[in-house]
Amino acid sequence: MDFNICNVRTRWINVDKDVEKAQQMQELLDGLEFTNHQRFSAVTGIAPHEGVRKGEEHYRNCAESHFKILEQTILKDGEPVLILEDDVDLEKEAFVKEFPLPKDADAIYFGTSHGDNSYEAIDQGNGYNKIVRVYATHAIMYLNPEFAKKTIEDGKTHIYKHNRPFDLALAYEVQPKFNVYAPYVPYFYQADAKNSVNKWENVTRPPLNKKKKFSVWTIE
Repeated sequence: MDFNICNVRTRWINVDKDVEKAQQMQELLDGLEFTNHQRFSAVTGIAPHEGVRKGEEHYRNCAESHFKILEQTILKDGEPVLILEDDVDLEKEAFVKEFPLPKDADAIYFGTSHGDNSYEAIDQGNGYNKIVRVYATHAIMYLNPEFAKKTIEDGKTHIYKHNRPFDLALAYEVQPKFNVYAPYVPYFYQADAKNSVNKWENVTRPPLNKKKKFSVWTIE
């Protein structure tokens, strides 16, 4: 049976002062006919570590926003949740409403990144890559509560102990332990037009470079 992304519970993170982004997200998701999307008022006021890099000052607030959504949704009732950040835009040619999900999927990355060149994207032959060491958190659908729980546990360690954004925890600690997939072409990317400091469109819009799924018959 096909899965309809427009029917999944969706929460999008938005800082209260960013009224224009909120309006853009409302229009985007309404236009796509998402039936259950709600704005989440972003966590603010958590200070970064001393010497934080420019553009990453709010990484702890962003992470805690994700964690709170997970606690209020999938960790409460076990049902899937799609979390979007308000700087996303849609790759119109890639977007389809209905599609099959991999049966063993713990999470789906509808947005990805080339942030670490050592990432792996293994072609599953079904429209998805299985991914490891892939950055970005702007469009993740959580399907397994255990994946969500591990995201929070390892994420908190990264943002408070290691002083790193939590997408690194997902990339290096969580993804290798679960079945995480991404469609061949990202549905959502981080638009430069919606970011005054960070410009990540060039790493979040292009599709990941996929490799063939290995088997005993594979000859590279």
